[in-house]
Amino acid sequence: MPSLEHHAAAKEIEAYVNKLLKLYKRDGSVAFSRLTSLIETLWRQHIPSGLSAFFRECERFTAHLPDEMVFEGNFRQRNEKTDMAELRLFARSGEVLQPHDGARLFRNGTKGLAIMLTRSNGAKRSTQWGEFFLWRALRELGMSLLLMGDRQNLIFQQGFGEFYGRLGDGLKWIDMQLSPYDCAFFVGNSASGFPALQFAANTKACNALTYSAGTHFPNEEYRVVELKQRLQSRIVDRPLDVRPMLHNFRGAMHLHYPAQHPVDILHAGHLADLPTARLIPHDTDFHPLFGITSSETFIEHIQALYRDPNFHRMR
Repeated sequence: MPSLEHHAAAKEIEAYVNKLLKLYKRDGSVAFSRLTSLIETLWRQHIPSGLSAFFRECERFTAHLPDEMVFEGNFRQRNEKTDMAELRLFARSGEVLQPHDGARLFRNGTKGLAIMLTRSNGAKRSTQWGEFFLWRALRELGMSLLLMGDRQNLIFQQGFGEFYGRLGDGLKWIDMQLSPYDCAFFVGNSASGFPALQFAANTKACNALTYSAGTHFPNEEYRVVELKQRLQSRIVDRPLDVRPMLHNFRGAMHLHYPAQHPVDILHAGHLADLPTARLIPHDTDFHPLFGITSSETFIEHIQALYRDPNFHRMR
């Protein structure tokens, strides 16, 4: 069964979904990759009209799929399963705070708030299952999730959502979301590790949990040449190094990184001597650690962050 083309017409999408159902009835499950192909096609076609339009189309095309329909797949030698009931809960339980730019609040409980920053919320962004696994972990822990996208793909340096161009106002907006919680932390993945650390240093949340985080823009960083050029052309006085913001940092920051990836070692080592930084190496050269981290492992990482003596509580 071939993947679904991103420009597929409605009839082609309907036929693809019907084939997924047939596969499930025949085999008892459907590969995660099949689901990913469907979601990415709907994302690219409808996210320019806003997050609500994307979810509306997801509901439309999957309406006749049963709740018990199972999806499973291998994530770096780890098997994961879900079903339509859990996927629908994930899609429907997020309260859309910024319809076009992608801020969603999942009210899982008041024991804490995780603020997940995604590097890009634009049409070219691929499906991120790590966010789904993180949501699972937070539900089990009774913690809520604020999922935020950077539609400009400028790693939040020029604002976000309705605060485009007004980063300071955006950070104040984040602080306003924290009032129901005793504590909070930012989560950053790859390039969004930079704003996770930056925002932790400039809001009341004051804690950060990152995976393969970018911490600065060294000349030898081959992955960010294009991004650095875009920042230089569009943002005056853009910060290219998060370290100066962290000298008086009062919270906990846990930096998970692949210990065999030379560039990620460079980024993690850049903050190694800061008093509240804890560097946590993983025995792999695989950069996208976040996307393959299981819910059980996320729980362990979050609990370790909370046990850190530097962990900052707002009350």
